[in-house]
Amino acid sequence: MKLKTLSTIVVCLAIFISPLASNPAVAITQKCPIFEFKQMFIADYTTGSRWDNSSGDLRITWSSRSTSIYDETIARPFSDKENAWIRIAFKSWDDALDTVSFQEVESTASPDIVIGFVPLKPSAIQLNAMGFWNTWIADGMRYKATIKLKASDIKWFSNKNQFIHSVQHELGNALGLGDLNPTSAFTSVLEDPWQPPYGRSHLSDTDTAMIRQMYGESTCTPILITKP
Repeated sequence: MKLKTLSTIVVCLAIFISPLASNPAVAITQKCPIFEFKQMFIADYTTGSRWDNSSGDLRITWSSRSTSIYDETIARPFSDKENAWIRIAFKSWDDALDTVSFQEVESTASPDIVIGFVPLKPSAIQLNAMGFWNTWIADGMRYKATIKLKASDIKWFSNKNQFIHSVQHELGNALGLGDLNPTSAFTSVLEDPWQPPYGRSHLSDTDTAMIRQMYGESTCTPILITKP
């Protein structure tokens, strides 16, 4: 599949120059990437579709203990170890955002997102998939989502880093980001097919900037430049 162009504009603004001594000085600038999502994403993206964080304090609840995931009954419950890996994946997206947070709740508390191991029976839209997500939308805003993991892929999901990466990818889709063609230009959990490095507890700079842009937050990061 042909790699689509990553349309990114990087804006660098000098904030101030602060001499640490007579020589050298340190210039602090900002890198503020802007992404053209519609051109970047190859699948699983709907323009403008995201969760409503207009309050500036959106809390999305989730559970890994539901007995059914959308239209399938769970094949087996997650182990304590797997639940810990799921928490790492959710925390990575939580850490990337200021106006959105995630809270684990019991399945009886009507969680916004549920995740589970299911048979993931082949169909026209999930053929050969190891992970699959669904979301519900009202007035352009998402308010509910499910994440399915294929229970029979034991070898893949028994690896901690691969498990975490899989959940990070599906959760990124459920939050509104789409899939990217694999590329050496950057690192992203949204690449499809999934690409290493797997299992990072923090998202890459690219993923962090993309999700922050989607939810109206600043994508700028400071850069220190030493000047002689």
